[in-house]
Amino acid sequence: MNRTSLAKLQNRRLRKTVHHACQKVPFYQKLYKSAGVDSNSITSVKDIAKLPITRKEQLRAAPLQERTASGTDLSACRVHTTSGSTGATLTLLEDPYSAAYRDALNLRFLWAYGVRPLDKVVRLRTSEAGGAQPGIRLADRHGAWAYVRNKCTKQLTYDTDLNEHLQLLSMWKPDVLMAATPYCKALATLAETTGKTLNFRVVVTSAVLLDDSTRKFISDKFGAEVYDHYGIAEVGGSLAWECPSHSGYHVNAETLFLEFLNNGEPVMAGRPGEVHVTSFCRVATPIIRYFIGDIAVPIEDECSCGRGLHLIKEIQGRTVDYIATQDGRHVSPFAVINSLQASGAYQFKVTQREDYLIEVSIITHQDNAESLIQEVQHRCRDLFRETPFEVQLVDRIDNAEDRKFRVVESRLAV
Repeated sequence: MNRTSLAKLQNRRLRKTVHHACQKVPFYQKLYKSAGVDSNSITSVKDIAKLPITRKEQLRAAPLQERTASGTDLSACRVHTTSGSTGATLTLLEDPYSAAYRDALNLRFLWAYGVRPLDKVVRLRTSEAGGAQPGIRLADRHGAWAYVRNKCTKQLTYDTDLNEHLQLLSMWKPDVLMAATPYCKALATLAETTGKTLNFRVVVTSAVLLDDSTRKFISDKFGAEVYDHYGIAEVGGSLAWECPSHSGYHVNAETLFLEFLNNGEPVMAGRPGEVHVTSFCRVATPIIRYFIGDIAVPIEDECSCGRGLHLIKEIQGRTVDYIATQDGRHVSPFAVINSLQASGAYQFKVTQREDYLIEVSIITHQDNAESLIQEVQHRCRDLFRETPFEVQLVDRIDNAEDRKFRVVESRLAV
């Protein structure tokens, strides 16, 4: 699709999305009324600046019912809570429409990377709150592709011991690994230290920053071509995916609109801007002009691969690390996030110092803060065992509601 046709499609889908939100979603009805916004005035993406920006704090403060479109068939949706990689979670609904598009977008970039239906793929996922195994995704329930994928795909969770994963992957020998960047790095490091060999044809990293040295390390240890993926759970997954030519990230412009702003104004191509997203596919719980907190650089260049999609580069997103324990284990940052979000903490940050001590800062809106501290201490003992830790109640965690930061950070030189 050329840029002109793509622009017309985005204009049409933006109008439909805003009209849907104004007509059926109480949260947006109140927001736009207070801002004096007439949905009929939004005729193209050029008008999107008339709409107020939304942030995670606003959405978290509104009950899910107020953020859900009236008439939604709740039995056909799946309640999903984001991973909390910023230290704060958000609950949304995955509806059949958004699930189908997420599946199609994943298929597109995997096909571009040379992955075919019968290739063996392993995907890493977070557990649900409280440590439960992830529910079946809507896109995995029906259809011929779902059948093939369920036969050829293994889904593992981040909170499982990394040594078990290494053993399983050594035996199953998948062609493709799809996982968060720190997981790929930790798995490669463990394989190196234990003398085991893992080979993948393709590795798709996600969730956090992929720097050049980490890309090379993963590629060298696994003998794989490494591609990065940029997505957030709030919009149902994929925002952009790295071109096979490694010349930039293709924006999924048919399904969303990205803005790159500095002080509320659009930046010029080639300049860094704060990323805001409007999803055209999330129907049950719409996401419109949502402040992500990442910094990225939009570019006007036509990609050498011939695809007409817009390009971005130099994504600066969230970063999380594995925690190394004194008994030789590697605790997944996603296991830490999942456990602490289930504790009832409003926000948190985990920092491992150079001497192995783990500092846990928490914010709470509960009246009984002491019981929360005890609960967090109990969870930390389960996670870190004999490795020392300290839990402290704080009034503020710097940057937690603005740009992405290291919600789980290790300062160990390992």
